[in-house]
Amino acid sequence: MIYAAITTAKEKDFIQLLEKSKELILLTSKNTPAPLQFEFQVFEKMSEAAKGTYFEGTIRQTNTHAFPDIIANKYFGVEVKMTQQNQWSSTGNSILESLREKDVERIYIFFGKFGGHFDIKFRLYQECLPEVSVTHSPRYKINMDLAIGASIFDKMGVDYDDLRIDPNSIQRIKNYYRAQLKEGEELWWIDQDGEDKSVSPIIKPFRNLESWNKENYIVESLVLFPEIFGNSNTKFERAAAYLIAEYNAVCPNVRDLFTAGGKVATKIGKKKILLPQLGNALYINAPSVLKKIKEIDGGKLAYYWRMPVAPKDRVDAWKKLVDQKFSLIFDGALASEIFKSGLL
Repeated sequence: MIYAAITTAKEKDFIQLLEKSKELILLTSKNTPAPLQFEFQVFEKMSEAAKGTYFEGTIRQTNTHAFPDIIANKYFGVEVKMTQQNQWSSTGNSILESLREKDVERIYIFFGKFGGHFDIKFRLYQECLPEVSVTHSPRYKINMDLAIGASIFDKMGVDYDDLRIDPNSIQRIKNYYRAQLKEGEELWWIDQDGEDKSVSPIIKPFRNLESWNKENYIVESLVLFPEIFGNSNTKFERAAAYLIAEYNAVCPNVRDLFTAGGKVATKIGKKKILLPQLGNALYINAPSVLKKIKEIDGGKLAYYWRMPVAPKDRVDAWKKLVDQKFSLIFDGALASEIFKSGLL
């Protein structure tokens, strides 16, 4: 309790230091300062404002890639941000904070707005992070005008300091955003399945994927999206989103990958029948479908099926999900023939 009281008192002094630094920058900047020199200017004015205070001699800049940019008395940090637009928002730092200075506990954003009338705002770091966005990795967005209680941490119901040290922080954020998805939507970012997954920055048309990737996508769609066997006008939306999220590829009409070409003559059991292309795709890919159902990650399967399934029950669960939809586009007897033919 004594330590907490001391820390609170020192934080008031630190806020005064930031206010004084802001005043010095605005006072000495008759013309708008050069954006590229802004971080050094903040450091310079913080050092000047610290004279005669608890923080004198403790202000230092970190190296180029460290977080935050400036440290005061080891405990407090300043992350310098700026925008050349006339707004109080920008892209922030990685959610992982892997390069965070070890002893820093309280970080403030010191934000310079260079568009329109030059001005400065500073706030506690976690108070002005409304969302997560994606560049080469998941990063926070910054909004210096964000209302108290509207941060991403408030939305998630988690404390910033708890999330930043959680080794599963990305997964927790993914779970939060997945819970907000509407039907047919899907998450995308390069860290989609962890650090081991590498995704090209190039979006390809489906036709340019390697043949094994095309086949794998068809099989995974047959497994993960039972709704494609139904008659909904939106039944291919999740499969289309999955193509972008998992394969970095797009297709103008995903439906054609499964249904183009009308019906095809197929021998099922002792019968030779005209089978819709979707049914034929299921029939000819049966061994791969079975293998995929058994091998695919359980968490991924549960997410797309919207329910957890024990490994030994996967095949039966898939058949029930598909059979519910299958009979909507195929004659019931035909569906039974396909299943009885040794499909699975």
